[in-house]
Amino acid sequence: MKEALKSLRIVAVLVTLTLFMGAGQVVAAEEVFEFKISVDTAPSAHRNQALVIFNEELQKRSHGKLVPKYFHSGQLYKDVHVSKALRTGTVDMAVPGNWVLEGIDTSANIIMLPMFFGQPLKVTENLADGDFGKTVNERLGKKLGAISPGRWFWQAEISTFFKNKKVTKPEDFKGLKIRIAGGAVAATMYEAFGATAVLIAYPDVAMALMQGTVDGIGSAVKSVESGKLHEAGLNYCLLWRSSSSYYIPMVSLKFWNRLPPDFQKIFKEVWEEVVPRQRELAHNEQREAQKFLESKGMEFYQPSDQVLAKWREEIAMPFQDKLIKELKMDPALVQMAKKALGM
Repeated sequence: MKEALKSLRIVAVLVTLTLFMGAGQVVAAEEVFEFKISVDTAPSAHRNQALVIFNEELQKRSHGKLVPKYFHSGQLYKDVHVSKALRTGTVDMAVPGNWVLEGIDTSANIIMLPMFFGQPLKVTENLADGDFGKTVNERLGKKLGAISPGRWFWQAEISTFFKNKKVTKPEDFKGLKIRIAGGAVAATMYEAFGATAVLIAYPDVAMALMQGTVDGIGSAVKSVESGKLHEAGLNYCLLWRSSSSYYIPMVSLKFWNRLPPDFQKIFKEVWEEVVPRQRELAHNEQREAQKFLESKGMEFYQPSDQVLAKWREEIAMPFQDKLIKELKMDPALVQMAKKALGM
């Protein structure tokens, strides 16, 4: 009898432990993972629109267990400061521009070197989507304590806008002062064509144009339209694809490592599905912005691919080796980019 009671007690303990462990598994499966996403553009921007799609699909596919808290318009951080927030884990996800990340790792800006000047968009897109982009993601991740969920969002092709002069050939740049958003590559490019690059924060651009501080700006077409810079005096645009810029997604490891593997898989899958939709939004946005500016009287000039190739080889490329050396770019990554171009 005593042996039977002892056996019953053992069984009861095992059942209790099994139920307890099962309950723990249920609790883990039911856990909700909230996380903060920070961007500094307005809700109407294509990056923001795509993130809304991403957020909604992520919640749907995770059955409400992955819950993004989306902060736009720099409510948490401007992109220039968001890298530090990723490192410390005070923000869980950000999608900063590759030009902003130059200070973290110059490899992020290789895609804007002179060898890409005037190239068809597909050239940089293929590079960003391939092994080069993956390598840049890994390098940035190591330095930021983060992981990239996948491919990059496309931001825009950079054109140059002018107040009083229709620029159609290299010598037209001589003596002009052109506003840039930052980066040694952009500054060197204008200097190669005989202009002076001036670093001015975007909120101050309209005043700088009206006061004559600068004669033009390097920018995406949509940025000029949304900033109403045609009202500040811009009348001409040179569509010369001086560079293509991208937004690189980064997720803090502090948050990422909390996620179960199946949620990490969902996260990456949803991101990859949203990338083509974001790029389509971005292209549509640029086209509509150009139509609007043309309706306001702005003149657009686009050199042929042959002309751009000539400018690239004769004017831009002689400065490339100097830039690579000054920015201490990784020779292996530069070579990877050159190989993609057949150089």
